[in-house]
Formats: sequence, structure tokens, C-alpha cells
Amino acid sequence: MPDLTDTEIWTSFKKGDNQAFSFIYSENSEKLYRYGLKFTPDNALVEDAMQDLFAELIKNRKRLGNTDNILFYLLKSFKRKLLRKIQSEKRYDCKDEIDEYNFEVCWSVEQDLILGEVSEQKSKILLQALRELTPRQKEAIYLRFTKELDYKEVAGLMDISMEACRNLISKAISTLKKWISEKGHGPAVFFAMILK
Repeated sequence: MPDLTDTEIWTSFKKGDNQAFSFIYSENSEKLYRYGLKFTPDNALVEDAMQDLFAELIKNRKRLGNTDNILFYLLKSFKRKLLRKIQSEKRYDCKDEIDEYNFEVCWSVEQDLILGEVSEQKSKILLQALRELTPRQKEAIYLRFTKELDYKEVAGLMDISMEACRNLISKAISTLKKWISEKGHGPAVFFAMILK
């Protein structure tokens, strides 16, 4: 299956191919789980949302839309389910504004330190700078640079326009650059960490 495109794999799954489903699950379940933990530390809630998502995919496979990016399709569906579960569990004070949910990212500082690409001091500065971002900015940066989604996909996943997405990411990068430069380091520290 790895030689097939996402469109081909998804089409096979919709036609009832259980091998395609197994491949989709094995390739994406860990990514969904890690993404879910950025909204809530409740492992059981994240696992429940994942189970619901995959059960509904199997149940409704013939009626599902088409996609050329399976991960994007799953992330979008999973995020909706998880936020609804968090809300229904009353662990999330639901506001009319979607900007109100939490999103926490653990950047892979340790890996970069091992590779010797970023000094420990610079890593600490970067992590402090990342704390300056809003949850929405963290999510946009994470999706764009860590998950390598394009702007259109990030906008779709976050339910915002492409222009708003570009502005959100641009503002986040500006905030990081400013914070890092105020500490006497260049913006290269930031890009060395997330553009992996």
C-alpha cells in the first residue's frame, strides 16, 4: 500500500478493502493520538474520540467524501469529535468563539540537542518564546511546520480563511522572532527547531 497515492488508498477503503483500512489506521492512529493530547491530557478521552472516529469511518465508508490527503481528512474529523467530547465532559468551558480551546505543543528539543544542532541555551530560549504564543498560534505553527500541512489544509483544519491562516502564522513567527531577538539571538534558532 505505501506505493499507492492517498486517493487510491482511500478509494480502496471506501470500496470495502480491509487492508486499506488497516493501512490507514496504522499510518495515522499515532499522529491522531499525539494531536489529541495537545488539546487535553486525558488519554482516555483522546482514545474514545479515536475509537469513535474509526468506527464511524467503517460504518459510513460508502458515503464518505473523497480525499487526496488522508491525514488532513482524519485530523479535521478527529478534532471536531474530540472538542465535542471535551465539551460534553464539561472539561471545556464552551464559548461561542472557537479561539477558546487549549492547545499545548511539546517541541522536540531533546532530539535536536542530541544531534547537536541547537545549543541547550538556545533551546531554552526557543521554548520560552513558544510560550508567548496563543493556543491558536501554537496549533497553526504545529500544523504548518511540524505536520507539514499547506496553508489551505491548516486553514481548513482550523476552520478559518486562508488569509486568516497566513496572518495567524505570520503573526506567530513575528512574535517568536521579536522575542528571540530581544534575548540576543537570531530567528535562525526558531527555524532550526521547527523546520524538521
